Amino acid sequence: MARAQKIIKVVFDKNMNVILRTDPVFSFLFPEIVTLTSFNTFLAKNKMLDENFLTKLNIGGKEHHVCYKCIDLEETFEFEFFLLDDEWMIANPTGRHDIHDQLTNVLTQRSLVALLDHEIKSSMRDKDNCTAIIIDIAYLKDINETFGYLAGDTIIKTVATLLQESSRGADSLGRYQGDKFILMLHKTDMAGSIHFIKKFEEVLLTRSFHFSDINFNIKVDYGISSIHQDDTVDTLIHRLHTKLEDSKKTSTTQMQYFS
Repeated sequence: MARAQKIIKVVFDKNMNVILRTDPVFSFLFPEIVTLTSFNTFLAKNKMLDENFLTKLNIGGKEHHVCYKCIDLEETFEFEFFLLDDEWMIANPTGRHDIHDQLTNVLTQRSLVALLDHEIKSSMRDKDNCTAIIIDIAYLKDINETFGYLAGDTIIKTVATLLQESSRGADSLGRYQGDKFILMLHKTDMAGSIHFIKKFEEVLLTRSFHFSDINFNIKVDYGISSIHQDDTVDTLIHRLHTKLEDSKKTSTTQMQYFS
């Protein structure tokens, strides 16, 4: 039996005819939709004007049955999209890849790389300031070896949740590797990225990390880079790792935990 899974939500301003909020995945999957008018054109073209009607779309090279729900509010239209598929949403034929990481519910590395490529090209085309931050949870290997991988997973999930809560809907957040995340800050310059890190550090200081009877003080390292005009995903990620390693060399904070 096919199973439904909500994948994206987009909110339009009725009066301004623009997108107010959206999941970054929406812009990646449907780059032609930038206004409410273009969204209605998309629905009409694909015979989806009736929200109860299932239509078949080719998304990411794979056919899916798609339906949506519209919430008509006083000043906005909110749309929630659902995919119905016998396998997993936007997956390769083996079903090994998914948009969202199962542990943290942020983007997988595969989806993140695709969105970074989309964001870099959009930044170059529109001449917008965009910056990326790589976030590395320090000493996670030591925590895993001392307390077990469940403790490490708890910390990874908590950091991911805090990053999601601290970022905006237009920003792209993904789990790049086990203990590393990459956050693309949309239309944000270097000063804005530094401000984000300072605010996030304040959040970390006020949040306790618990596992069993152990409380952890978590340290996070960062690497920041703006988007260059000749960038590719590979050059951007390489530069982020270089900045991250530079940051680690100047840091002397040690892992702390107490029962």
